[in-house]
Amino acid sequence: MEFLISFIDGVNKLNDWVGRVMGYLVYPIMFVLVFEVVMRYVFHHPTIWAHETSCMLYGAHFLLGGAYALGKDAFVNVEVFYQSFKPRVKAIVDLFTWTMFYAFVGTLLWKSIPWAYASLRVGEYSESVWGPPLWPIKLTVPVAAFLMLLQGMTKTIKDLHLAFTGRELVTAAEGRARAEN
Repeated sequence: MEFLISFIDGVNKLNDWVGRVMGYLVYPIMFVLVFEVVMRYVFHHPTIWAHETSCMLYGAHFLLGGAYALGKDAFVNVEVFYQSFKPRVKAIVDLFTWTMFYAFVGTLLWKSIPWAYASLRVGEYSESVWGPPLWPIKLTVPVAAFLMLLQGMTKTIKDLHLAFTGRELVTAAEGRARAEN
């Protein structure tokens, strides 16, 4: 049990760190977009790189921030009946419905690794006029899928514990956070 708690704490710390770092990508995205607007409408001299740069930065922000959002339970749920269930029943339902999550994330990981590796191997670049490298953004897809898979595993472990014991699995970090509040 101690190993599982350490695993959950480790995954949560990793995804918290990645999520916080990715949160700071908002600033360069804003800078690039504001710079482009000023160059285009004030100086009548648009850039050739701003759109592609902002799309790549936002893609990394969105993809790599997903595991952080999953860990904070920040995704939208359809909870018409689910909200009235007791915690143990919710855990059992989640164990069945999360098979779709694992199918999606597993397929994403399986298909994106060779795709990203091929891009890295050939040093793929965009075919636009600016022509930035594409392999860095393509590498974020399998990394993000792996982080999502790890975060999903922590939820499954907690749900299994709750379904079998009727008690919530509280990690060391969660115990400290509850004690502080």
